Formats: sequence, C-alpha cells, structure tokens
Amino acid sequence: MTIHKHLWETVDPYDGGYHICKKCKLGSQGERLATPCSVSDAEHHAVAWLGQAGLYRTRFDAVRNCEQSLMPISANELFELANRQVLSQLSEGREHA
Repeated sequence: MTIHKHLWETVDPYDGGYHICKKCKLGSQGERLATPCSVSDAEHHAVAWLGQAGLYRTRFDAVRNCEQSLMPISANELFELANRQVLSQLSEGREHA
C-alpha cells in the first residue's frame, strides 16, 4: 500500500495554527496530523483522467460515466496522447487520399 503525504497549508497562524491539506482538504488545529493522505500527488496534479471510454476533464465526470478503472494524466502525458492522436489521423488521411 502506498502512503501519500499531506500538502499542508497554514490558513490561520494563531493559537498553534490551523492547517488544511491542499490535496484532500483535511483540516487540523495545532499540530499537523501525521496520518497518510488519501490523495496522491499524481491525482492532485492531474489535468485529465483516462478511462476505458476515453479522456475526462475531472474524476467526477469519469465516475458519472460509470468508469471503474481510471488513471490520472499529467499535462505532459495529455500533450503526448494528443500528439499521437493527431499523427494517427494524419497518417490515416494520407492512406485514404
């Protein structure tokens, strides 16, 4: 099992501080909790989600479309997927011409 670290942000510095995890939105008064975060860095930085039926802008959209197996996609990965798709369409166009 992979353990993910929280990405804490202090939103109120008084009385020991109030901290919120930027990834999972967990709040903590005083000391920051040492519990693992439920959201990975890849999930937090995903610009799209790849499922069996294609790409989705948000994880919610994919789940709403009954996707069961999702993979977070970074901006670089999204660019590579789009680049391959365009090259594939261009080569198909040449074959039919």
